[in-house]
Amino acid sequence: MRVTITFHGPFRVATGRGRPGIDAAVDPDELLPASSLKGLMRDSAERLLPGAKGLADAVFGTARHPSAWAWEGASFPDPPPRIRVRAQVSLDEETGAAKHGHLLYGEEVWARAAEFTVYRHTRLPRVAGPELGESDHLTVLACAAAGVHALGGGRRRGLGWVTCTPREPAVDPELIDRFLLLAAHWRDHA
Repeated sequence: MRVTITFHGPFRVATGRGRPGIDAAVDPDELLPASSLKGLMRDSAERLLPGAKGLADAVFGTARHPSAWAWEGASFPDPPPRIRVRAQVSLDEETGAAKHGHLLYGEEVWARAAEFTVYRHTRLPRVAGPELGESDHLTVLACAAAGVHALGGGRRRGLGWVTCTPREPAVDPELIDRFLLLAAHWRDHA
């Protein structure tokens, strides 16, 4: 399954390590890693499937039963992304002045679009609950991808707003109906 990401502003997936002059650095060689994409899609699936967590586990895997699916990190077509530095400061609620020692320099990435692939790398696992075929897995994956609207750090503060558009399968009314039936079937067996 191929997914196109359209960015509506900058994003930041920080490495967790700073470097001289930068508190929140990005990895220029892996701006949007596979692990972040899988985590975003899993979180989206769990929000879209209340009461049917077993379905998300069947598709995305658990510690004891790994997923049959693998994610590739995002690739960025032309024009290449730009990395910029933004300064942020925390303000004192009483005075409205900057708090001492609360200045952060963080990198952010500006891009128009990116793409990533989710592919099956092993056979589908047998799981407790209703039997799932590959098309069922792809239905959950496509709807989960379409449910991602923000990514990276600062997504609740204006960074990382996106639209994710899966291809093959495309999210259309028929696929959404199939997704809702799968979710209801799994909730009935929970």
